[in-house]
Amino acid sequence: MGKRLVDNAKIAAAQIGFQTVFNGALKWAEEPIMQLSMPVTSTGSEEQYKWLGSVPGMERWLDDRKMSNLRAESFTLENLDWSNGLRVDKNDILDDKLGMVEPRIRELANVASKHPGKMLADLLVNGFDGTVVDWSDGKSYDGKYFFAADHVEGDATGLDNVGTPALAYDDYQAARIEMMSLTDESGDYPLDINPNLLVVGPSNERTALEIVKAGLRNPASDAASIDNVYKGSADVIVSQRLVGTYANYWFLADVSKAIKPLIFQTRERPTFTTDESDMFKRKEMHYGVDGRYAAGYGMWQLAWGSDGTT
Repeated sequence: MGKRLVDNAKIAAAQIGFQTVFNGALKWAEEPIMQLSMPVTSTGSEEQYKWLGSVPGMERWLDDRKMSNLRAESFTLENLDWSNGLRVDKNDILDDKLGMVEPRIRELANVASKHPGKMLADLLVNGFDGTVVDWSDGKSYDGKYFFAADHVEGDATGLDNVGTPALAYDDYQAARIEMMSLTDESGDYPLDINPNLLVVGPSNERTALEIVKAGLRNPASDAASIDNVYKGSADVIVSQRLVGTYANYWFLADVSKAIKPLIFQTRERPTFTTDESDMFKRKEMHYGVDGRYAAGYGMWQLAWGSDGTT
């Protein structure tokens, strides 16, 4: 067999092997923070989401039946193209140095696997002013920033799901009360919100665990320990995206319902791709990952956020 045929056979075999390595390492959208999102399988370039107003409450039927009009608010979430890639010297393949290349292929899969979780964490911090990422304006379906003090629901205005306190026991309690006190647009029916997920950065991990996991707490340094009534009230997710500028940000959410605070929409899962076009000029093989998906905001009522500045 000629050298060129041998070389081509080695390159083809390596591509098959790399594809297998990538597929085995890809764990698509499995990070804990994905609990915040409603998964949607997209069938086109974009998807439209419509939020209907609340259904009329039951009333005594004395005269004519009372009817309420259902209002419709909608937004469109466009699927975006995402990619990454790496160059591999042809000689590394021909010299059977695949052990040096395979870890890099696994890392491609690892980066792709974590991207949905990164997008959701970015959406959270972007929801205050829309300046964090260029693929989302930070707005909810009512046209307000996702975390805002002036949300609108029907005729109700000035609805609030945002604060500035640093994470502490009393502020966790206040956030819960605020979320659980929300009603439908008529004001007659509670939304039955039950906050059950606390999202923090590494610097707030200990405080978060003390609030929702400890059996006892000390309300003051010189006071006796008392029962922690919020033990077990929420799970804790520590996001390594919440560092630096965002280290003190924290979020409380209800992820128990079919609709979630956020949306993650998949049109095409990441796939492994190869390109030999630079083989002749630069003796390089190009390997990459392509995907098409998007993330956006769902129901603002199901999340409460603080930038931790006070």
